[in-house]
Amino acid sequence: MQGTRVLVTGGAGFIGSHLVEHLGARNDVAVLDDLSAGSLRNLETVPGDVHVKRASILNRKALSTAMEGREIVYHLAARTSVPDSVAHPEAYWRTNVQGTLGVLKAAVDAKVRRVVFASSAAVYGNSEMNPKVETMRPAPASPYATSKMVGEFACEEIASLKGLEAVVVRIFNAYGPRQDPTSPYASVIAKFCASVASNEGIEIYGDGGQTRDFLYVGDLTTALELAGERPVAGQIINVGSGSATSVNEVARLLSEIAGVPIRTKHGEPRPGDVRDSRADITRAAAKLGFAPHTSLRDGLGRTLVWYRTQRP
Repeated sequence: MQGTRVLVTGGAGFIGSHLVEHLGARNDVAVLDDLSAGSLRNLETVPGDVHVKRASILNRKALSTAMEGREIVYHLAARTSVPDSVAHPEAYWRTNVQGTLGVLKAAVDAKVRRVVFASSAAVYGNSEMNPKVETMRPAPASPYATSKMVGEFACEEIASLKGLEAVVVRIFNAYGPRQDPTSPYASVIAKFCASVASNEGIEIYGDGGQTRDFLYVGDLTTALELAGERPVAGQIINVGSGSATSVNEVARLLSEIAGVPIRTKHGEPRPGDVRDSRADITRAAAKLGFAPHTSLRDGLGRTLVWYRTQRP
């Protein structure tokens, strides 16, 4: 992608800032973010000029202004914590459903060509079938997952009614530098790396045997760029590594990389958490030409290095 006018909602967040950095040198990129989960510090290394508007996607006027003249919108702004959604379901409906509807409607009004919607592997729920294939029936097991499923439906509906190109990307467990380990949205890898960088022990929820498809954020941004430019309008596409790794194995790998034993303790399982998850990335390979290039060991190493640089 080059010379494209892009808007990234949630562009100051973990994934959003990496996407802005990835696209920034070759495209005209703008960011809309209320900074409730993101930070302007995340955009300090972005090449080129990036216009940042601090506003919520629920602010219709700000959303309309931000959309003007944009060709592609990456809609990443969302609340993303499963446990937090169990405690505050109304907030998730408001931001993730009503907010997404607002983004889609503003995109239609501004004659945006394509919206790439960041959905989640959470829509598959607790189905025992692995790997997860896009044709599986959604079975969300938390308010967060439900809100993402409804967001997908909204993309399909508005695209069919208004002619907007919509692409749904179901993101599996992204990790990497710049994820806030203290946030309720943080992944297990962010928390583990921050603890190891501070020479502290780690807490594992449940028995640690639960598995996830961990995808390095640099590979994810490549997939998102492809979703913006390839002829995939109307598609739902899994983006993951295609491999499943247990939480216990992540802890073991980190211990190896750090060169020190890591103290672990086990807590109660978290409500709404899925037991096992792995992406079938056949469609991503066929439709996007996407293949992940970063091994979990390499990605963990890069992530741990970054967290060590953040220590006071």
